[in-house]
Amino acid sequence: MQRSSIAETFGYLVCLIAVVVFFASVAGVTSSVFRVVQPAAMHHPMHVRHDGERLAFGSQGASVAGQPAAAPAGRDAMRARLVAGALDAIRRLVVALVMLILSVAVFRRTFAWLNPIQATTAA
Repeated sequence: MQRSSIAETFGYLVCLIAVVVFFASVAGVTSSVFRVVQPAAMHHPMHVRHDGERLAFGSQGASVAGQPAAAPAGRDAMRARLVAGALDAIRRLVVALVMLILSVAVFRRTFAWLNPIQATTAA
């Protein structure tokens, strides 16, 4: 049975999109693994806060550059941010893994549809 060229074009486009999603998912998995392993790296001293001020870390905890270190309540807030960052990293890792699995499944199914195995009969 012959397929139309439109169906074949659609199939190959689906395969191409699945490959692009696969590579994007691999990058997402890699990034998320690093975030899960070391969530504190997101709070590096050179990271800039949303309002543009740099955070400085000392033995007293986090402080805005030029201001005294935060009180123990600030440490609790920092710890809460680290936990939230770790949970966010795990969420991103799960999403990237699901996208990776789905892209492989879509690629395999579509590629199998485009290239069926020819049944050979023994003569």
